[in-house]
Amino acid sequence: MTRQCCPRCGMDTEHSERIKQKPSLYPKTRRGQFRAFLNGFFSGVGGHGIAALELLDRYVVCQQCGLERLENHGEEFK
Repeated sequence: MTRQCCPRCGMDTEHSERIKQKPSLYPKTRRGQFRAFLNGFFSGVGGHGIAALELLDRYVVCQQCGLERLENHGEEFK
C-alpha cells in the first residue's frame, strides 16, 4: 500500500491497487465473442506480456473513503 493524497478525503491516506479487466469492445453475441477471441489470440502471438496488459485497467483505491480512481500510467496501459 502507498500513501497518496485523496481528493475526496483531502489528506494523505493509505491506498491499495486494484487491477480489473477492461470491458470488451465486441458485443455479447456469439459472433462478437468469437471475434474477441480471435483478436486476443492473434495479438498475443507477437508480444505476450504487452497484449495481456492492454486488456487491464489499474485502479487506486483509498482505504479511508473507498474512492476508486483510474490510474493507467505508462505505455503498457494505453
